Amino acid sequence: MIVDSKSKNFKYIIIGFIFTVLLSFCSPQGEEETHRLILKTIYKTLYFLHPNPIKINNEFSQKVYTQYFTNLDSQKRFFLQKDLEDISSYREKLDESWIHGNPTFFNITMKRFYQRIKEVENICYNILKTPFNFHKKEVYVPGEQKISYPRNKNEWIDEWRKYLKYLTLMEIVSPENAQESIWKYPKKNIIWMKQEKKARKKVEEYMQEYFRKLKMKKKTDWFSMYVNTITSQYDPHTNYFSPKEKENFDLNISGKTEGIGAELQDHKGYATIVKLLVGGPAWKSKKIEIGDKIIRVAKDINSESKNIIGMLLENSIRLIRGKKGSKVKLTIQKKDGTIKEVILIRDIIEKKEIFAKSVTILDNNNKYGLILLPEFYFNPENKNGRNAAKDMKKIIQELKKEKIKGLIIDIRNNGGGSLENVIEIAGFFLGKVPIVQVGLSSGRKKILKNKNNELLWKGPLVILVNELSASASEILAASIADYKRGIIVGSYQTYGKGTVQTFYSLNRFLFSKKELGALKFTMNKFYRVNGSSTQLKGVNPDIVIPTNISCLVRGMEKDQPNSMIWDRIDSIYYQPWKGKIDLEKIKLKSINRLKKYQDMMTIYQTIQLLETNFLNKKYIPLNWKDFWDENLKMQKINANFQALKNYLNVYELSPIPHSYQIISKLDKEWKKNLLKDFHIAECVNILRDFNENPLFD
Repeated sequence: MIVDSKSKNFKYIIIGFIFTVLLSFCSPQGEEETHRLILKTIYKTLYFLHPNPIKINNEFSQKVYTQYFTNLDSQKRFFLQKDLEDISSYREKLDESWIHGNPTFFNITMKRFYQRIKEVENICYNILKTPFNFHKKEVYVPGEQKISYPRNKNEWIDEWRKYLKYLTLMEIVSPENAQESIWKYPKKNIIWMKQEKKARKKVEEYMQEYFRKLKMKKKTDWFSMYVNTITSQYDPHTNYFSPKEKENFDLNISGKTEGIGAELQDHKGYATIVKLLVGGPAWKSKKIEIGDKIIRVAKDINSESKNIIGMLLENSIRLIRGKKGSKVKLTIQKKDGTIKEVILIRDIIEKKEIFAKSVTILDNNNKYGLILLPEFYFNPENKNGRNAAKDMKKIIQELKKEKIKGLIIDIRNNGGGSLENVIEIAGFFLGKVPIVQVGLSSGRKKILKNKNNELLWKGPLVILVNELSASASEILAASIADYKRGIIVGSYQTYGKGTVQTFYSLNRFLFSKKELGALKFTMNKFYRVNGSSTQLKGVNPDIVIPTNISCLVRGMEKDQPNSMIWDRIDSIYYQPWKGKIDLEKIKLKSINRLKKYQDMMTIYQTIQLLETNFLNKKYIPLNWKDFWDENLKMQKINANFQALKNYLNVYELSPIPHSYQIISKLDKEWKKNLLKDFHIAECVNILRDFNENPLFD
């Protein structure tokens, strides 16, 4: 994802909204009017600003209708065929509903959905009162394999019976029951029957929790899903964010939150402490322990405490969060059952796993730097706050003091982030040159340059990518490749997201006291300096090393519905890097080194693909003998797959022989994994090849 946080050009919005929105709406009264306002405001925004306008017609309506039911009931467990028939009159009316901001279709489906949830809950509890017949020859078909919804209530009840029976069988053979007699005497029917009652009780507990959480979701939560079913018809990255969803997005992309420094999980309706962050307010207090339950929260010490038992965890967390320096009062149920009140002073809590970090690699007498950049993070609320570019600059300066002779930037699995940040980071290696082109909706283009003329790193450079390196990661990799500044290493291509998004607050021009949320929508495409888009095609590395996930990734941009097309624009003038190094010679050396590993990597991927296809079964037997035999067969095949993969890892796909060591005082687990990383090992070899050429500037 790329978010352009500097985009201020809202002239179309001003023109469109002054005359069509501000004069059309007053402050919304009630939930339905709020939904009307959100729908119409988003429609107008996309009508004026989306670079890929679509026809809002009957075909659009049919697509939304079908996708909406898929999103709402993907397993085909709640709705009956009759429900869809009753609502089918809207199949070709949703285009008009969208244009006029009419939420009637959503309201009708929600009413029916809530009705079905209530009925299904009763059905499940009734089914679970009676022991299952494991002698019966029948199969369970997973929801994603089903072609149609149940035709009537009898069929509906029977589908739920099979599903609950399947869950019960899975509970009986779960690893947690490995000590039970079922594993000692698998063919004895009486053993299965004894385990059946215990397992069925466990499934009933699971279902109680499932329905509790399902019923806690409010209509407004489902409304976001409905709106996004519509916006996704424009492209996969145009999304509506409710106020709480936008708040969570900002916290995730900034890597910071203001709270108490505790990780919570929902355990049967209780917000339960599962982790305390060292140095956080909860940890410092010495009054809170893992396993404690938070049962009441007062946003500040003068507020009335609110009971959060049974509340959705995300809503409980929002109550606990607050500004740094503010106080929150928690009522805690300790593990021994005692109740205590704890007052904590909130502080800034960092999500350290998304921040850039580095190690030094000592290879004989040479030192190399490795920087892991998981995201191009930034703080949407504070431009002077911590961001990826600032941290990268600091890290590179520190590595230079260690007199490194080469640098590896690992952006595998980096899904993107700030457009400003990636331009600045690319400039660390390229200087004050054009980094990327942005195609504007007017048909013109904008050339984005790094503003700083200072080159932070002039030495050998390797960029490591994979199929999940997306958006901003692709801008960095593409710019380094186009200027021939370094070598790109990784899987066959990167993710293929070549679009830029911006956030637009729905309250921007509206006189509404109620927070309406925000729209993240695609404004432009970005293009390499050579004119090519990275959309769908991504960036192709110089050195291809297939990854373990290559055959498993099915969610790349080209696989997404309604993805924008690949195209190109005119190239701009740019001069390749003036370094006196023969990149082609280095590439050839790496390719020759990897040749003997290609067959093994192909086998590895084939095993993974076979394993995935085997597990993706179209039906599951529910007869106890057939189920056991099938389960045993799956276990044996999986064990064989794993044994072969372990063999390949140890004897064929272990890192190419090397003599380097990782120098790092922090993150022992990361350091340990780096020593086993085949891709890092080859990147070190490439840096060795760079340093064999003394002419590199």
